[in-house]
Amino acid sequence: MCIVHKELTGSAKAIARISGHDDYPFIVVDYPHIPTAVWSPEEIDEIAKQVAPQVRELLTRQLPKT
Repeated sequence: MCIVHKELTGSAKAIARISGHDDYPFIVVDYPHIPTAVWSPEEIDEIAKQVAPQVRELLTRQLPKT
């Protein structure tokens, strides 16, 4: 799983595709959080609260048996 800013999803998808993992799951963080900024502790807490449910869902989902 990858947490990536909206502006960097194209690059992240390209890396996943090149690595042979087209379906690699991404959780996207959007603005107002600037992708190249150093986030304050308050912003980090806000982002963590925003993405925690998505992280939990991806970590606990049932994968198809191969």
